[in-house]
Amino acid sequence: MPDNRTRRTIRRTSDYYIEGSAVRKLETLPEEYPSRPRRKTAEERRLEAERKRKREIARKNQERALRLNLTYTVFLIVSVFVTVVACVVYLSLQNEILQTSEQVASLKSELSTITNENTAMEERINSAVDLSEVYQKAVNEFGMTAITEGQIHYYSNENQDYVKQYRRIPTDD
Repeated sequence: MPDNRTRRTIRRTSDYYIEGSAVRKLETLPEEYPSRPRRKTAEERRLEAERKRKREIARKNQERALRLNLTYTVFLIVSVFVTVVACVVYLSLQNEILQTSEQVASLKSELSTITNENTAMEERINSAVDLSEVYQKAVNEFGMTAITEGQIHYYSNENQDYVKQYRRIPTDD
């Protein structure tokens, strides 16, 4: 029966004489040479095979988890499509709002210009007509007189915003 014990060769160094402050080790550890690997027992082989089988199962599970299945791919494509559509709609609405605000600003500017022109035209018309001259001409040339209290009649019409006169308005008397 062969001897399964490993052999070790021990090399010894010679003893040194201690001189000075550098002290050398008197005994060094023996050098070990690699030995043949020992044979594994049946229990060790069984445990190693079980570990290997578990590692293989884990690797297959990881591959299965990393593999894209059809439902996940469809869900991913649909979600990306919905996101892109939402972004396009958002950007178009934002662009429409920007254009509308620019149009409002343009219309406000135009309104301001027209209002200023209207005010200036009204002042020119008022300054062109001298009201005291009109009064003098009406009184002196046409014989008109100022209104008295008895000449004013009030009429209310609840149905319409304006009144068309087809005949004389009845007096309060």
